[in-house]
Amino acid sequence: MERFDQPDKFLHDAWHLLIKAAAKRKGDYQKPIIATIDADGFAQQRVVVLRDVDLQQRMLTLFTDARSEKVKALQDTPLLSWLFWDERKKVQIRMIGRVVLEQGSDRCQKLWDRLPVQGRTSYATVSAPGTPQEKDTVPLPDYWHADMDLEQTASAFEHFMVVTCQVFKVDLLHLHHEGHQRAQFEYQDGSWQGHWVTP
Repeated sequence: MERFDQPDKFLHDAWHLLIKAAAKRKGDYQKPIIATIDADGFAQQRVVVLRDVDLQQRMLTLFTDARSEKVKALQDTPLLSWLFWDERKKVQIRMIGRVVLEQGSDRCQKLWDRLPVQGRTSYATVSAPGTPQEKDTVPLPDYWHADMDLEQTASAFEHFMVVTCQVFKVDLLHLHHEGHQRAQFEYQDGSWQGHWVTP
């Protein structure tokens, strides 16, 4: 990947790399690491699937089980940190934003309707994520199976949550053999303000 000649071009390309990853549902950027702060003040990280990117609204979207620990953390501290890395392009994207949690809304229903049975399985467990259990199994309802009709999966919708994050800080790093590049941005007064920083 060529070096960037100005910070704004770096930011533009970074957003479009994420848009492409979410739309094509593949690539390194489609599975970022997010970080939340738990009740004890520790950072908790996990890999998620990037579901949607809205450039105009500066929004990143992921899905989660409403019973998960990350939801409790986001209710207490509604901020989310994102880390994206592409090994081939050698570009790291870090973003911070404020979250909105949605459950049972019309938007949730529309997004749920796009999920196949396999995609809905994650929200169908009879116990919440992280619940201790004696056996290494996924505790699904007895009636749940891979070939079931979508209508039979309706009960899992109550656990389906959409997490939308509006980004207000971005940190970009490009590892390049001719010299590494790093730029930082903050959204202020309706536009991105950014500058180069030491890598």
